[in-house]
Amino acid sequence: MIAGLTGETMRIRQAIVRRENHVELETAELPDRPGPGEVLIETETTFISAGTELANYTGIDPTVRTPGAWNEYPKVPGYANVGRILASADDHEGFSEGTRVFTMGPHASHHVQPTTGRRGLVVEVPDGIDYSEAAAARMACVAITALQTSSVQVHDRVAVFGLGVVGNLAAQFFQLAGARVIGIDPMAARRDLAVHVGIENVIPGGDDVASQIRELAGTDLPLITVDAVGHSAVVEQAASVTAQFGEVILLGTPRASYESDLTTAMRDIHNKWIDFKSALEWKIPMHPATGMRNSTVGNLVSIFEMVESGKINVRDLISHRLPAEQIKHAYESLLNDKESYWGVCLDWMS
Repeated sequence: MIAGLTGETMRIRQAIVRRENHVELETAELPDRPGPGEVLIETETTFISAGTELANYTGIDPTVRTPGAWNEYPKVPGYANVGRILASADDHEGFSEGTRVFTMGPHASHHVQPTTGRRGLVVEVPDGIDYSEAAAARMACVAITALQTSSVQVHDRVAVFGLGVVGNLAAQFFQLAGARVIGIDPMAARRDLAVHVGIENVIPGGDDVASQIRELAGTDLPLITVDAVGHSAVVEQAASVTAQFGEVILLGTPRASYESDLTTAMRDIHNKWIDFKSALEWKIPMHPATGMRNSTVGNLVSIFEMVESGKINVRDLISHRLPAEQIKHAYESLLNDKESYWGVCLDWMS
């Protein structure tokens, strides 16, 4: 236990979303000594999830108004946190004072983090990784599930719809696995970024996406398509260009309402014998488990290794590093200035 901790409370800063399109920093109190199976962490940086967080911030996800829901207002947002351990209740290896760790902690200057159980993810950050990159690597944990859910083999054609941070990383993972990847996004800046990190083939998509794919691949339609947007219209379009006996991976979470002729889509799926697969990361065990190939902890350790070795590029997916006090500006910019803002880290040490 470090000197100066009293066993009482400490004042911290944390973000709070109390209603739609409203976020601010507020002062709160936190026990300054962790309990059994917990560590106290001082945050260095957090990374904003432009999908889940903004869906909650804008109220697109309807459960923000559902009593008892995980994201019910008021909500302390954030789940990509890198900081240093101030104190540990247990004398475990890796939980010593001063160790830099990644957790799914919130946008807050300090937080108490369990080390066991469903929420108990505490992973040491290797010295060779910048702390901002380590926080941004949280999105790689989301993206890698698309690869792990799929049946991809070397030289398969894969189309990734949506080249935001998660889609970009999914494309990187599939390409690393030996697939021939086509990245699809209507936004030129995102396509340019995908090319910059090594995705060779990108197209804008739209109503004529099938013809754009054929220009690149001839009659070789993608055997695997990935919705990294989280919109039912994109899922439907992905299915329409998936090859026979192929699969559609739902990496994003559909939230907004969408009306369509479902029979048309179902007929296409039925006639081509297409499999639909969820890549929801929360269904993967947090910790390694008997009979399970993957876990969140295992994925994160592997991702850190890939980042450190340069096999995947996370650094260039960070567009801005802003003081934590600018979280409102960050949210609004991610929503309304997508050409310039695509990945934002918040600095809690300034």
